[in-house]
Amino acid sequence: MHKKNSEPLYAISPEIEQVIHDGQKLLSYIARCGNTRLDPEVTEVIINAKHQLGKKEWSSADETLFLVNYDKLAEVVYPVTVESLDAILPEKMLSQTPEGEKKKGMSGHSGKRPVTRAEAAVAWYRRYTLVALILLLLTQVYHLFGKDLSTNLHDIFSEREMNQAALSKLETDSQEAGVLADKVERLNQQLDANYKLLMIWNQIWSLGGTFSDSLPRYFQSKYELTKKSLSRDLEANGDKLDTLELERSLHQARILFFENILAADAILQVLQGYILPLMYGLLGAFIFVLRSLMREIKALTYTFSSEIKYRLRLTLGALGGMVIGWFLKPEEANALASLSPMALAFLMGYNVDVLFSLMDKVIGNIKQSIGKPDSGQSATPQPASSPGAKASQANS
Repeated sequence: MHKKNSEPLYAISPEIEQVIHDGQKLLSYIARCGNTRLDPEVTEVIINAKHQLGKKEWSSADETLFLVNYDKLAEVVYPVTVESLDAILPEKMLSQTPEGEKKKGMSGHSGKRPVTRAEAAVAWYRRYTLVALILLLLTQVYHLFGKDLSTNLHDIFSEREMNQAALSKLETDSQEAGVLADKVERLNQQLDANYKLLMIWNQIWSLGGTFSDSLPRYFQSKYELTKKSLSRDLEANGDKLDTLELERSLHQARILFFENILAADAILQVLQGYILPLMYGLLGAFIFVLRSLMREIKALTYTFSSEIKYRLRLTLGALGGMVIGWFLKPEEANALASLSPMALAFLMGYNVDVLFSLMDKVIGNIKQSIGKPDSGQSATPQPASSPGAKASQANS
């Protein structure tokens, strides 16, 4: 690059110096990737700027020429940028420098290069995707186990009550009564087994807490007064006192039984309607981010703005998975109608744009129905104009 002797020279600003170094990175990228040809004129200007930087020779004409050609270079490599190259491509290993070779000879091993931003992002998303998957599997298994226990208890309890009612109508010594009594006994054992497991299941979500079997105040007073009355004649009322204690124990056991059943059903509804859809949506968002991250790293377009976009995507995916059960009915999903709610939550977490499109469609239909006039309303008749009014209108 030739300059006139009369043209003044000045020091290169730090910003321009950084742009000159960035131009060298872009040239090196084009030379290595093989997908784009180097423009000889642009390459010459960028390389000359590097030598001028070392010689401290710089003028306004040099700066103008350099920036114009740098803009051409950046346009050629777009969407790859200097920021994406710095985030993805690793720096030189420490062992490649003279100091690194010296350390390698002394210690017997090479220095470790710093982790790039893209590698750190991949490690972070991969790690937390695995964590989200494990938590989802544990929660899903816990939900299925509790749901089976609750369903079994409801079914067994109803069947036992029905069989006990039928047994009370039969003669005690009949063969049919004996068979039915054995069946009721087996149902009681199944009920006890499922009930014990359900209490353990409830202790997990309650962090070891248990329910109280205390009687309501009215029934407690009633039992105490009855017991006090029967205790006045222990010899005559001994059997009645025993029966009263059994009734009291049965009442307490049933209170505890129904408390566990009601609490389990409530937690199952929370898991089914909120927690699991949220976790499925979050997992779908994680998988979308990993797939997009892999594509951007392969194309060398990953930047810090991508990281911000991906973090927001995780939040939107989790919320989208939870919202899908509130607003989307299966018949409104057309091709998705055959999928389960959890599968829909996963798909909406993977592609929240579909959810937003559906929400926009619903809002558009609501606006259209609000703005649409009632078909039953007849048009308001216009009053007939008088001859005088017509004449004045004609004169005007």
